[in-house]
Amino acid sequence: MSPSYEACNEPVSILVYRSRSIALFSETELEALVQKAQERNRSQGLTGLLIYDQGTFFQWLEGPAAALTQVWESIKHDPRHRDVHVLRNQTIPRRFFSGWDMRLALRANSRNDTGFEIVGPRRDARLDSRDPPMLAGGVWDEIFADVVVPKLKAAHLRAPRSVTLLWHADADAPVILAGKSLGLDPGATSLYLDGLVAEGASLETLFGEVFEPAIRHLGGLWYDDQTTDAAVTVGLGRLQIEARRLSCELPHPLHALKPDHAVLIAAQPGEPHAVNSAMASELFWRDGWDVSFESPSTDAMLTDLVHDHWFDVLDLSLSGAYRREDQLQAMSVSVRAAQAASLNPALAVIVNGRAFVERPSNYFAVGADAACVTVVESVGIAQRLLDSLPTQQRIEQTLMDQPRNVARPLSPTSRSLVAESRAPSRLLRRR
Repeated sequence: MSPSYEACNEPVSILVYRSRSIALFSETELEALVQKAQERNRSQGLTGLLIYDQGTFFQWLEGPAAALTQVWESIKHDPRHRDVHVLRNQTIPRRFFSGWDMRLALRANSRNDTGFEIVGPRRDARLDSRDPPMLAGGVWDEIFADVVVPKLKAAHLRAPRSVTLLWHADADAPVILAGKSLGLDPGATSLYLDGLVAEGASLETLFGEVFEPAIRHLGGLWYDDQTTDAAVTVGLGRLQIEARRLSCELPHPLHALKPDHAVLIAAQPGEPHAVNSAMASELFWRDGWDVSFESPSTDAMLTDLVHDHWFDVLDLSLSGAYRREDQLQAMSVSVRAAQAASLNPALAVIVNGRAFVERPSNYFAVGADAACVTVVESVGIAQRLLDSLPTQQRIEQTLMDQPRNVARPLSPTSRSLVAESRAPSRLLRRR
């Protein structure tokens, strides 16, 4: 009988990893492996889940930090697998797989079923679904909140996207992509990316683990005098085209349209590299936002945009390839000008680019509200900023600031907020 930890709400450590088996395992061999793991985990107070699919292992382990460290030393030196990559190693508020000393999930046998099923008895298996695990990365939140929790409660993992979400890039993938983007054959870049998609890559994982490091690698080649600025610009252009192509071709969850979530995505005026902005625009669009992707060449053009249309968020980027620290002062001027001219006095500003990846605190220097270390964070950061603004006082100030003889366009956000401002006094949220 598996031990139950349902009464324990103390924080626990988790370790999530992916690896490849040296040889394919039969179901009998897998069950023997899991049986030994269950005995070990019960003695150490660990719980978790193991997924196996055609030679790839994915495992979530949770429990006391000391026990997890001891077991991990054994796992990572196990000669039966290779290419071991740690995906998460952190603390969560409480156990997620309470009562599961270890369960094995395999691809379901049904011909038309592309999901997974739990192997072995289930009567003692319990899943604490009160809250999803508090992870920092969106992709793992999606796996365990949207796939594992609802499906394992029915004793099956039958999500078609499960394998896709488990894909992670090899360390050399960004270098290979950067090289392809600089090559004479532009089709080579597409073929390489299509190969990664065939392996199970999602758009978010491609952007965060392949595109962005490849973009920085291109900049590194220029810093090391191994290529020219013109070649880097051509390579970045190819990557921008590929980002758009993949966004159109790859499936994505159906999100309700959010006409009250308006974002202006733009490169810093004068910045020729817009691939980071292009990737951000695709992610916002796939999340249902009202997206405007512009390339203002001057601060005046940027201020005209935010002056004439209501935006909730301004996403402003510097080059993802070059550090551009000499442009931080100019960006601070652009941010202040946009905030002063904005139709929305509570305009949230997020910034991205290599200058903020290598030194995230630079966002303070430019007067922004937040920086994105990876473009994949953009939507989540923007949403958190929206959830905190504005108060009724700011709404009323917006109304007072409107010239009585000028009709300015109001977005659905501002119209709804203006309507709510006439209600009894209280703090108003955007949603």
